[in-house]
Amino acid sequence: MKLLFNADFVPMTYEDAHFEALVIDDEGTISFTGDLDHARARYAGAEEIDMGGKTVTPGFIDPHSHFMMTAQNFTNADLTGAASIAEVQQRLRDFIEKRGVTAEGVVQGNGYDHNAFAEGRHPSRQELDEVSREIPIIVNHASGHVGAANTRALELAGVDASFADPDGGKFLREADGTPSGPWEELPAIAILEDKVIEPREHVDYFAIVDDMQDLYFSHGVTTCQDGATMDPFTDTLISLAEADRIKLDVVSYPMDGFGGTAQEVIDRHASYDGRAYHHHVRFGGHKQVLDGSPQGRTAWMSKPYEVVSEGDDPAYCSYPAMDDEAVYANCRAAIDTNHQILTHCNGDAAADQLLRCYERALADSNNPNKMNLRPVMIHCQTARRDQYEKMAQLKMIPSIFASHIWFWGDVHQRNFGPERGPRISAAHDAMDMGLVFNFHTDTPIIPCDLLRGVWCAVNRVTKGGVQLDRSQCIDAFNAMRGITINAAYEYFEEDRKGTLEPGKLADLAVLDANPLKVDPMKICDIEVLETIKEGETVWVR
Repeated sequence: MKLLFNADFVPMTYEDAHFEALVIDDEGTISFTGDLDHARARYAGAEEIDMGGKTVTPGFIDPHSHFMMTAQNFTNADLTGAASIAEVQQRLRDFIEKRGVTAEGVVQGNGYDHNAFAEGRHPSRQELDEVSREIPIIVNHASGHVGAANTRALELAGVDASFADPDGGKFLREADGTPSGPWEELPAIAILEDKVIEPREHVDYFAIVDDMQDLYFSHGVTTCQDGATMDPFTDTLISLAEADRIKLDVVSYPMDGFGGTAQEVIDRHASYDGRAYHHHVRFGGHKQVLDGSPQGRTAWMSKPYEVVSEGDDPAYCSYPAMDDEAVYANCRAAIDTNHQILTHCNGDAAADQLLRCYERALADSNNPNKMNLRPVMIHCQTARRDQYEKMAQLKMIPSIFASHIWFWGDVHQRNFGPERGPRISAAHDAMDMGLVFNFHTDTPIIPCDLLRGVWCAVNRVTKGGVQLDRSQCIDAFNAMRGITINAAYEYFEEDRKGTLEPGKLADLAVLDANPLKVDPMKICDIEVLETIKEGETVWVR
C-alpha cells in the first residue's frame, strides 16, 4: 500500500478537480483519493511517498502509434533532420561503415523529409547508388508513406520497366519506364519488405524491447497501440508477451490485406481477442488504410492540391488505396465479428469514402451491437465540419494528428492553400459536434510526445511560427482529455484508465509542471519526471 501526497494532482474528472492524497493498493489500483488526514487515518501503515510538489496526472494513453515499428529507432539509419540529399548519402555511408553492412545485408534509413531538402525532392536510385550499388538501400520518408530505393533493392524486388504497379501504390518512373527510385504507399513498400527487407534483416526484438518501451515511458505513456500489426510482427509481439517482456499495455490492430485478413490474424491468437489483456497485450480490432500523407502529397483529396513546383498537375488530388467495395468488405467484416475498426484517412476524399462505406455496412449488418463498436478515423488531417457531423451520427471517434500543426503545418499551407491549410487538425469542430476526440503521435513517425499534441491543439502554431486558424484552438483541459480519458474511451477502458479515481489502475505520469496551469505556450516544455504503471515505477528521469 502506497500513499502519495504533496503533489499537484490533476484528476481529469472535471476541470477544477483536486485532492490532497492518493492511495495505491497492493494490486496496483487506486483505492482512495481525497483529504490527506483522512487517508492517513484510513490507511495507517501505508508507505508514504512525498511527491515534492510535482504534478501527477493519469498515465498518458496513446490512441494511435506503431509499437513494433519503433524497433526502427535502434536498427535503421536515422535520417531525421537531414537538410539535403547529400546529407542523407553521408549518413547512410556512416551507418554502413559503423554497422559493417555487406552486400548480403540491407540498409534502411528512416525519417527524412524531402520538404526540408535543398533539392525539394526525394532521392533518386542513382543518388542512392552513389552510396552503394551492391548493398540494397531503402529510405523511408518521415510520413512512412513514401520513400526511395536504390537500383539493387529494386532489382531484388523484381521492379523493372515491365513491372505493374500494385493497386493503391506506385513506383515512380523515368521516361522509358525504368523505376527512378521513389515509391509511394504501403502496397509498394510491402513488395520491398517481402522481397528485400524481410529475407535480409534479422531484428532481435527480445534484445531491444525494453528500449522500445522506454520510448513511450519517457513521455509518460502507459498504454500504447500497435496500429497496423502485419505478419510476422503479430507472432513476434505475442512471443514477447508470452515471455513476460511487455510492461506497457499494448493494443494491437492487425491490418487487412497484409498476411491475410485482420480477422484471420486475430483468430490465430484468439485468446488475445477481447477487452482483457494477456501479459499486457490484447487485440483491439481491425485496421485499414485508405490513403497516404498530406506532406507527401499522397493524401486523397476531394479538391486538387496547390501547384507548388514546375510540372505539377493542377488537377492532382492523389488516389485511393482501395475501391469502395473493398472498404465496405473490411468494414462489414469488422462489424459482423463485433470488432472496432481503425481507418487511416488523411485526405477528405478518403474520409468521405470511409463514412459512406461504414454507413452502408452498418445498414447491412444484423449485429445487434453494431452501434456500440466505436469505429475510429485515424489522422483526420483535412476532415471537414460536415464530416465531423456525420461521424457523430455513426458514433465514430476522430483520432486527430494534432502534432502535424507543428511538424508539417507550413508544408500544409503550401500544399492546400489559404482556405484549407489553416484548418488542419480541426479539433474545435470535433468538440462542437460532441465527439469523443483524441490526439495521437503515430510513433515512430514522430516521437511519442503526447504533450506536444496537446500544445498544438491549444496553440495551433507551426514550426515556422505561423498562427493557424484560431477558431480551431481548444482549451488545455479538453486537450488533455484527448490523451487521457478520451483516449481510454477509444479502447473501451474508460472504467479502468484515464482519470485518477478509486477503482482505476494506478497508471500515473509525474510532471515538472501542471499543463492546466502553465502558460499555454509552455505546455510543450513540460518534462516527464517519472512514469508509474499499476503502482510501480517503470521509468524515471
